[in-house]
Amino acid sequence: MVAATVGGMSLVACAAIFVQLASMSSVALQSHPQSTTSLSALALVSGSGSAAAATPGKLRHEGGGGGGSAAAAGNTLAAPSVFVTSNSTVVVAQEGGTATLPCVLRKFASGVVSWIRRKDYHLLTVGLATYSSDDRFLVVHARHLQSWGLQIKFVQPRDAGWYECQVSTHPPTSIFVELKVTEAVAEIAGAPDLHLRSGSELRLICKLRRATEAPVFVFWYHDDRMINYDEDRGVAVSKGRGGSQLLIPRAERTDSGNYTCAPSNARAASITVHVLEAEKPAPMQQDTRKASASAAAAAPWPASAVFLTLQQLLLLLSLMTLTAASWS
Repeated sequence: MVAATVGGMSLVACAAIFVQLASMSSVALQSHPQSTTSLSALALVSGSGSAAAATPGKLRHEGGGGGGSAAAAGNTLAAPSVFVTSNSTVVVAQEGGTATLPCVLRKFASGVVSWIRRKDYHLLTVGLATYSSDDRFLVVHARHLQSWGLQIKFVQPRDAGWYECQVSTHPPTSIFVELKVTEAVAEIAGAPDLHLRSGSELRLICKLRRATEAPVFVFWYHDDRMINYDEDRGVAVSKGRGGSQLLIPRAERTDSGNYTCAPSNARAASITVHVLEAEKPAPMQQDTRKASASAAAAAPWPASAVFLTLQQLLLLLSLMTLTAASWS
């Protein structure tokens, strides 16, 4: 059998040269992960022939979740995506909390995973190594899941924006993840003022809005005093993921004042409580008036009133007799 030749060289020799060049490029990329020249060289060695693939900032972007990338020029079948995580995934984290940006690869995928902050093209991580002076950034890796999440601790508003998870395939491929930062706030039902009678139950419910994490603690203040542990006053505080509740079974006038709900990871909220003196209920007063009227109606007339009535009747009869005599 005669071996086929290309430009005077056998196909076997051409294949050997291609494998050697690819190996040299992979070693160069791992030795200098911050070098954009390595990425460009790797893209060119792979034979893509695309200027966009070889130029930093103009990489081919693929979506995950079963979708494939656009087919290369001249190919009829689309290359499968190396990502399980969908492109343009949105992550919401509250200020001061912890955010984890997902980047999960398919099991057949290989290559070095890097994270890049897009707004300033700052290289954050390569593999498990952190290349940022900000120690809030690190990679959370689960090898059996092929997960390469970027964790950001103590999230700040300036951290919001787009992040790129890039894999050093041939050519390099990426997905983008957006981080949105919110401010968690506390809210007390019934604010700003609450009125109740002395002896009534005082129940204050504090809920967290736009929170992505449960608070470590929630402190309640009556004016300037923290009252979470005032059991001698009957104060009971319960905490849940969505907020906290303050309960005083029988409120007194001394319980009036300003109450503040202060979660560990949210802006505090306040309410002013007015405890009023208990008054006689209106229905009881109305019944008393009815009873007084009935008693007055049932009481016997005094003897003087009866004698006065008889005198008036005799006087009326005398007048009637005189009138009849004058007419006759």
